[in-house]
Amino acid sequence: MPMFSPLLLLSLVLKVAVGSPELADPEAKAWDQIAAAHIALNRTPPLYDTDPPSDAEINEALVRVARVNGKLLVQMTWQDRTQDAVTLAKVPDTPSEARNMKEHSAESARFFDAAAVMLPSSGTVTPSLQMGDTQHAVKIYYWNATRGAMEMAAEGRSTTRRLGTSFPARGVYRAGSWRVTFELPEPAAGAPLSFAVWNGSQLDRDGRKYFSVWHWLQ
Repeated sequence: MPMFSPLLLLSLVLKVAVGSPELADPEAKAWDQIAAAHIALNRTPPLYDTDPPSDAEINEALVRVARVNGKLLVQMTWQDRTQDAVTLAKVPDTPSEARNMKEHSAESARFFDAAAVMLPSSGTVTPSLQMGDTQHAVKIYYWNATRGAMEMAAEGRSTTRRLGTSFPARGVYRAGSWRVTFELPEPAAGAPLSFAVWNGSQLDRDGRKYFSVWHWLQ
């Protein structure tokens, strides 16, 4: 772990509780018994010339962490004035070439709320926050309010790719707030994690997002 002042170091440590399987529910009352870390979120600079400027609407996320049966359960909570999520139409079972009419997605121009937890692919070294680097790859557990959960990997900026696998995650929007739980393979004590949030109403996608610095598991 890098050298920091004692006060800063303490603020970057995530205390890990021992929990029960009910914590898979983001609204489980048991989460209220676990201390929340206030994770500061930074806004990425403009990435696309066609996007309007956006204010920093989401300044922090509350993060709670628990070990449950060999898994690491992470609850992220953040305030969001809009719920950017839809239910996508089911894809027809009929092969596309056999359909009478082509069907276009009505949601291709929309962006949805999302969140992610990023860890190093191995070890406890902190990779670059810009999706790792060629020497230090990262694993990303990404949840999208419309498209669900998916696992990704990256070895630097613009290298992010889907792995074709998923993981257990659940999200609930209520009273202007998202609560999302991630069920992850349990990393070693001292492993670093960083967090990200996308606000669909601000046209967030890809690298346009809110992100945290690295924090370390107790």
